[in-house]
Order: sequence, then C-alpha cells, then structure tokens
Amino acid sequence: MLCVEIPCAVGDAIWRADDDGLRALAEDALAATGLPPVRAIEVAVRRLPRVYPIYELGYDLHLAGLDAWAVALPRITTFGRLGLFAHDNTHHAMAMAYAAVDALGPGGFDTTEWHAARRRFAEHVVED
Repeated sequence: MLCVEIPCAVGDAIWRADDDGLRALAEDALAATGLPPVRAIEVAVRRLPRVYPIYELGYDLHLAGLDAWAVALPRITTFGRLGLFAHDNTHHAMAMAYAAVDALGPGGFDTTEWHAARRRFAEHVVED
C-alpha cells in the first residue's frame, strides 16, 4: 500500500480534481523521482479538510501496540506522517523518506539504522 499526500486548499483545483486526475498527478510525481512505474491495482481518494488529529487521552498506549505489531511484520516498513503517526512538517516527512531509503541497501533493510532514524524523528517539532 502506498499513501500519497497531496497538499491543497479546500475548493482549489486539486481539491476539485476527479480521482483519475489525482491518480495521474501522483503517478507523474512518483515517476519524476526515478522510481519504477507504479502499478496501481486500486486507488482510493480521501479529501480531508483538516488533517492534524485531536489526540485522545491514552492514544500513546494504543499507538505503541500498533507500532510494535507493525515493526514485527517482515518486509514491511511504515514511515512518514501517516505511517508513524508523526504530525510533522513536510520537510520532516521528506527526512523520514530519505532515512528509509538510506536504510535500504544491497544486503536488505538495515533495521539498526532505521531504528536510530526513528529515534531522531521523535525529536521533530512542528514549525509554523
């Protein structure tokens, strides 16, 4: 599963774009990175006017359980704002992506490097 976040404002051209247009926009953006072509089987679009959550008391306990489960999955890595429940700025999300790429090498995924990167992510502070 790949989640693509496309920033926009409610009512602007991107917000009003149909699902096929957003799919094409995401595919073009991914292709521009040099990644292999995306072979999407299905696309689901969710338009969210407000994306930062309101935390419930005790959310961290639920999150810790989900994170422990996800970390134990072989060949699966979660990262970014949605994957790590890290409500950071865009440059922080990009830093997470770069760290994931840096941990991926010819010998596989370096979990030691990735866990060190995740500790660094915990120090991120949202900037206005």
